Amino acid sequence: MRLRIDEDGIRNVVEEAIGKSLTACLQCSKCGGGCSHSEEFDLTPRQVVESLLDCQDQNVLDSRMIWLCGRHCSGCQAVCPVGLPLNDIMAVLREEALKLDIEPKYEQPSLVYHKFEHCAKHRGEGEASESMVGGETQPA
Repeated sequence: MRLRIDEDGIRNVVEEAIGKSLTACLQCSKCGGGCSHSEEFDLTPRQVVESLLDCQDQNVLDSRMIWLCGRHCSGCQAVCPVGLPLNDIMAVLREEALKLDIEPKYEQPSLVYHKFEHCAKHRGEGEASESMVGGETQPA
């Protein structure tokens, strides 16, 4: 049971934008449990909702999570038993952060990018035939 409700908090902005109450969240962790990007987050989707419900707006707006989640993925939305539109929630939070001049909290491409984009095997080129040793190309 939540004891504190901040009537002027970001929670209300989010709920108005998505047309649902965040109290619908069951805190089941399915959203974060099935996320392939969760290793990059400082908060899980569940923790974001929980923080908004607990009036910890600054904690949410200062997180890396709102900048990384919900851009080209909908896995968390698909598994949410109450149908919270998590992508829309993250989009609203990004907008609110920008209004408050809070900049994104990451400078490098995601870990997923490094794992898949820089690996020839995952780019579909098969095993790399050459490897770099001391700045020179050597046969594998």
